[in-house]
Amino acid sequence: MITLREGRETLLHWETGTADFTFGLHHRVVNGTDVLAFWGELDAWADQELAPRVMALLDRAGPRVVTDLRKVTFMDAGGLRLLVRIRKQVAHDQGTLWLVPGSAHNWRLLRITALDRAFTIPACAPASCARPGAHSGFH
Repeated sequence: MITLREGRETLLHWETGTADFTFGLHHRVVNGTDVLAFWGELDAWADQELAPRVMALLDRAGPRVVTDLRKVTFMDAGGLRLLVRIRKQVAHDQGTLWLVPGSAHNWRLLRITALDRAFTIPACAPASCARPGAHSGFH
C-alpha cells in the first residue's frame, strides 16, 4: 500500500500494482483565489479518489474558487458528480465558484446536462471580466 500525505493529513491510499492514475489535481492559490486544476480523465474512479482531497482543500479554501478543466481529456457522470460536489460545498460556505470548462467536449457535456446554467463560466479570468449574460453566484 502506498500512502500520499500532506503534512499530517492523508490525502490518498492505493494498492501497489494497480494501474497508474489517469487523472489528477493541482491546487494553488492565486491572488487569494483557490484554483483546482484537474487533468486527465474525470470519471467515477477520479470522483472516488479525488473527492476526499477536494473536500479537504475546500474546507481550508478562501471564499473564491476556480475549477479549471482545461487539461481534462475525458469527463463522464463521475466527473460531473465531482463538479456538483464542489459547487455544493462552495455554495454551503457562501463562496463564489467559477468553472473553466476548456474543451468542446466538456462544454457539450455541461450544456447537455444543463449544468452550464448551474455554474458561473467566465469568458476570461474571473477577476478581470465577466461574460455578458454569465451567471453570478449560485441558483
